[in-house]
Amino acid sequence: MEAIFSLALGFFVVFTLGTISGMFSERSGVINLGIEGFMTIGALAYVSFSFMIKKTTTNYEELHILYLIFGACFSMVVASLFSLLQTLMVLKLETDQIISGTVINLLAQGIALFIVHIEGFGTGGTILGSLSPKLISFNYFIGYAVVILLATFALGLYFTFTKVGTRHIAAGENPQALDAAGIKVNKYRFICITISGAIAGLAGTMFVITQSLQNFNGSVQGLGFIALAIMIIGQWKVSLILMFSIVFSILFSIGQKITGLNALPRALPFIMSLVVMVIASKWSLPPQASGVPFDKTLR
Repeated sequence: MEAIFSLALGFFVVFTLGTISGMFSERSGVINLGIEGFMTIGALAYVSFSFMIKKTTTNYEELHILYLIFGACFSMVVASLFSLLQTLMVLKLETDQIISGTVINLLAQGIALFIVHIEGFGTGGTILGSLSPKLISFNYFIGYAVVILLATFALGLYFTFTKVGTRHIAAGENPQALDAAGIKVNKYRFICITISGAIAGLAGTMFVITQSLQNFNGSVQGLGFIALAIMIIGQWKVSLILMFSIVFSILFSIGQKITGLNALPRALPFIMSLVVMVIASKWSLPPQASGVPFDKTLR
């Protein structure tokens, strides 16, 4: 039971961060279909940082928490820099946002697979990082989940009670009114895309820690797409996102523990995600300006 609960906590952290990443961007009016790609880049950055630290230091075990924090920050910076590509495509070139997200996913996957196969860096298509056993213990998993819960609560307060959060929502619902108030819409969207990329990068870091035990083979196993599904089912609302993240985490942890020759049990959570997303899409109410480039002349 503890093993399933530990798995569920790990999935909860990854799903919640990935979903918040997508919601943060879409609330400003920019569709973030590239959650999977940003998570991949974040995971790659973190495990690469850990790999290099392990090779150059002798006190990794003593400072494992410090290196975890530095590695997570490094992955967020790299993912946020990678998000500048989406900013260029969406805000400057006004590319279709579905296409730009697909480009992000494909490019990130290609970069990751190339790097993990570099001789001397990757081993058999996998980067073998190093992680203190303490960081993957049950108690630490509870700590990760508590931090994410507090961060999610703070995000709910941000959207509900702060002026910046209200403007953030307006950028995705009625950007023309926001522009009429003298607020630069694309500036808000640029900041939100960057933060969204950083959060997804952190989700990739937590994937490496909680799911792959520091080994990275160039993929986050499609969890970014599940986060996208949770965001849609959760109607872009923090409370619903939190609830469905818990539900999906339990489903995936049970599916992970089911063994046997039949691959259906492991694929069941993905199949259920698709079915639920298709059903829920009929009642979906995304931000009104989501996916629509801002045109100042239309005011």
